[in-house]
Amino acid sequence: MARIPEVSDSPEDPLAREMFETQNEEHGFVFNTSKIYAHRPTIMRGLNLLQRGVDESGLLGADLKALVNVRVATINGCPF
Repeated sequence: MARIPEVSDSPEDPLAREMFETQNEEHGFVFNTSKIYAHRPTIMRGLNLLQRGVDESGLLGADLKALVNVRVATINGCPF
């Protein structure tokens, strides 16, 4: 059982709803972290902007990003 309840698949906040739709289209599901962050849309917006900034900066290559994703998933016991 989750310690923090997840937001439904149809959140009231327009940004959260848009992010959920995008994740469903791209991945076939909504990330659990997004369902938690949707409780605080301002935090969700900030994290989204930070992630986009890092992705679009070109400072991290695709290979390094993939390795980081695998490492974090392994640490968290996630089969990502």
